[in-house]
Amino acid sequence: MSLEPRLVRLGGLDAIEIPRPDPECLTVVCLHGYGADMRDLAPLASEILARRPLRWYFPDAPEALDWGGRAWFPIDAAAFEEAQRTGRPRDLSGGEPDGMADARAELSGFLKELGVPWERLVLMGFSQGAMMAVDAALRAPRAPAGTAILSGTLLDRAALASLAPRLRGARFFQSHGSADPILGFAQALALETELKAAGWDGSLRRFEGGHGIPPELLPELGAWLDGL
Repeated sequence: MSLEPRLVRLGGLDAIEIPRPDPECLTVVCLHGYGADMRDLAPLASEILARRPLRWYFPDAPEALDWGGRAWFPIDAAAFEEAQRTGRPRDLSGGEPDGMADARAELSGFLKELGVPWERLVLMGFSQGAMMAVDAALRAPRAPAGTAILSGTLLDRAALASLAPRLRGARFFQSHGSADPILGFAQALALETELKAAGWDGSLRRFEGGHGIPPELLPELGAWLDGL
């Protein structure tokens, strides 16, 4: 049985923790997208009905935005608006975004203080949080138990191609909407191709829709977590 959610601070980041009394259970660190905060994805802890016990953490991204949301790193809002207007989603595979290194350091500090062994750690993220989850997995000393990439994209293809083969056999779950106007499906497919070419174990689950996490995906996520 899970305990009541509580607020914690680890490595400089605030987070919602949904604890479990079993110290050997899987721990899921779930990273929100741009403009949201730690509360945005916290309902997933009760909506994903895994059979195994899970401990959850939902950290706040480090950067506070003017309207109250948070970000892992800055984005070119005008460029994304133009992509939605024209129907040509942006390609972010050419390199590392500005601010990514600082975000990486913040998340690394959180994971270090959390202290969960990588073999019992699942990195999960939505949108910009999915980019951070993949980045953290790529730079881990050994493969995490799993990486869940929810409406993410291929970020910095050269770095991924260099780092991913070291973690051959790493487990991943990926989902993406066929009509995503923000992070296009083609780049999600490119990410799947790169991960599988590097020997990662997983596949892309395509759903009809846009930028989100549809309810019909949740049983599949639960089954994937049970299989790790």
